[in-house]
Amino acid sequence: MTKKDTRKPIVPKQATSAVAPTAAPQESERQIPNLGDCLRAIRSRRRLSLADVSAATGLAQSTLSRIENNQLSPTYDKLMQLSRGLQIDIAELFSSGVETQPQHKLTRRTFSPPGTGKVLTVGSSIYSYVCAELSAKRMTPMIAEVRARNIEESNGLLAHPGEEFTYVLAGRVQLHTEFYEPLLLETGACVYFDSTMRHTYVAMDDAPAKILCVCSIGDLTNQHALVDSPDPGLS
Repeated sequence: MTKKDTRKPIVPKQATSAVAPTAAPQESERQIPNLGDCLRAIRSRRRLSLADVSAATGLAQSTLSRIENNQLSPTYDKLMQLSRGLQIDIAELFSSGVETQPQHKLTRRTFSPPGTGKVLTVGSSIYSYVCAELSAKRMTPMIAEVRARNIEESNGLLAHPGEEFTYVLAGRVQLHTEFYEPLLLETGACVYFDSTMRHTYVAMDDAPAKILCVCSIGDLTNQHALVDSPDPGLS
């Protein structure tokens, strides 16, 4: 009696071409919107003219135009004027996405690796806003490289709501205020003052000084958060 062959036939495998997975873009490769583009996008979404924004913020139309065309980096007090006048968080001035809403959580945390932050060059000094992605914060920390050698180079005495704490990380700076004598701050020294009093910092040595500056404000509707971007100059 002949045995029946129960073996399964061998089916040749079809040739397949391997497709390499598309790598996710690295953080450094993603396009980070600048202030001018974001301000223009906010105006477009709200159908506002430069005259409308000028009336709401108190900033001249020429100033707003220069900011939108990335010809002018506004000082901290001007950022405050923009956010208050447009009734937005400062985060929205550095984000091209949908306008953010304040986060209401019991606990939050953010982290900035060395050399990161949203960088603004104001006059001869460089400001890096760090730990900045959270909105509705009570404090705005920044690291500043003070290059100005006199009040004129520092854009003069400026004021903004809240209080300010400054710690000298390297070098020496002199704090100028409208109601006090100039205060010399050496490395390791710190100062805390009412920032509604006009003030500015100047470097006292040939090399730029570096300071940690933390600004506070009580009004949670106008808190500060900025999108991080690489900052090779302040690492």
